[in-house]
Amino acid sequence: MSAEEKQHDRMASRLAIIISRLLMGERLSVSGLSQEFRISERTLRRDFRERLSCLELTYQQGCWSLAHQHECLRTNRHILHFARVTRTEQLFPAMDNRLISVLTDSSVEPPFIVWQSPPERKPGPFGSFWRITQAILERTLLDLTAEGQQYRWFAPYRLIYFENGWYLVGEYARQLQVFLLESITDVCLTPRQFLRRKHIDALTADPHFIHSLPHFQYIRTVLAETEN
Repeated sequence: MSAEEKQHDRMASRLAIIISRLLMGERLSVSGLSQEFRISERTLRRDFRERLSCLELTYQQGCWSLAHQHECLRTNRHILHFARVTRTEQLFPAMDNRLISVLTDSSVEPPFIVWQSPPERKPGPFGSFWRITQAILERTLLDLTAEGQQYRWFAPYRLIYFENGWYLVGEYARQLQVFLLESITDVCLTPRQFLRRKHIDALTADPHFIHSLPHFQYIRTVLAETEN
């Protein structure tokens, strides 16, 4: 193969990779691609402006992307966000594009199995789980009954899964509250909204706080008795 043929082969391979990543919904920076492919930014700018001119591209904030993205399209960025939320990224050496391609390739036998103990009571497809989720997303106050007691204007912050159970963390009467999801019997959305407090948001992501969730009510009871 001549030097010219090798150059054309590398260019074809590069363009194929760029097109596939654009179709996946990624936003590509010229500087990042320059380091990845070890070619000049000038060559890459020519790729986008001439060789890929058949695609409807847009250039914003130093990145190229398809002009019209499908809302249902999921990219590696979305997968990485999912991995962070579910804490699965901490199981692997590096949650990068190579690992994602292995995990999402349905044509091969998966090389990994990640086993997590399921909740003792799995939330149903309808009911309190999704009503609480909606309230968290919309920052809407709830009226709910938990452990036989009614809570009016309850501010939900997070649903946290830990040690075989879902816990609702929120605020009631300016005090932090934690309930096991299965102890909640009635949930109603109210028309009122609330402002999330930053220190509670930060607390719900604290590993020490998460580990204390199964004992939260006991600790709270002991502290209340001590104060009295």
